[in-house]
Amino acid sequence: MDTTNSSADHSASTVLVTGATSGIGFSVARGLARLGATVLVHGRGVERAAEAVARIGAEQGRVVPVYADIETLSGVRELVDQVRHAAPDGINVLVNNAGAAFDRRAVSADGVERTMAVNHLAVAGLARGLEFHLRPVDGRPDVPPRVIMVTSYLEARARPVEDWTFPAEWSQMRAYATSKLTNLAYTYELAERWRDRIAVYAVDPGAVRTGFQRSAGGPLRLIGMVGGLLMSAPERPARTVVTTAVGDQAHPTGSYLRAVRAEDKGRVKLSSARSRDREYRRAVYEATQRLLSD
Repeated sequence: MDTTNSSADHSASTVLVTGATSGIGFSVARGLARLGATVLVHGRGVERAAEAVARIGAEQGRVVPVYADIETLSGVRELVDQVRHAAPDGINVLVNNAGAAFDRRAVSADGVERTMAVNHLAVAGLARGLEFHLRPVDGRPDVPPRVIMVTSYLEARARPVEDWTFPAEWSQMRAYATSKLTNLAYTYELAERWRDRIAVYAVDPGAVRTGFQRSAGGPLRLIGMVGGLLMSAPERPARTVVTTAVGDQAHPTGSYLRAVRAEDKGRVKLSSARSRDREYRRAVYEATQRLLSD
């Protein structure tokens, strides 16, 4: 994987990549390791995390497996504890890449629909749990730590819901799109609140050919089967994530970056008007904080 700063030494950087056992997350972890970074490779189970580490192991960076099922907040807390143990001096970048979609409705142990639990509540929980464990990039006080949220252009098709259990009108596509809209609104609010300490970005990978659609089942599986040939390989958006993680801070905090073929740094785009609405952002943030505090 070629990146903008491929010749730079990032051995002083430590990065957590969630959902790093396959697809975009694996490509991001491998790309960071090639730049010399220490990479905490997260998987849902210990065997998958260890297998991913073994596959990356030949790269020059240090790779460390961490594992937890982050569908529940107890799993999120378990992952936070592992990260603190594996990187006691802190991490410089959090890449929230893990995501999920399901072919039937179910509610998590924390009382939210499962898609929302993984794609939003877990992401917010990790950011909150690791907020004070984040350190400047490459040990440079002038380069703030970074949080990168992997989002989706499907957020623009979502209609906000007040009840995150989706008691009515549930569908796989609606739950997925709404979870991404919710998390994007939260991302913008977080960027504003952390502006002076931590840089926060959203990266939209576009339509990517991975095993995500197949494992999700339902309509997403069909979309993957029919449109797979038109989708990009995961290495392309991974370059944008890697450059955002450890490259020069080319974009201001709170930027929504679309991965494009010609630019590893991605292009700043406007997400949906709803995701940028200040009142909606605050409502999402406050609802999220209440759930995280229960």
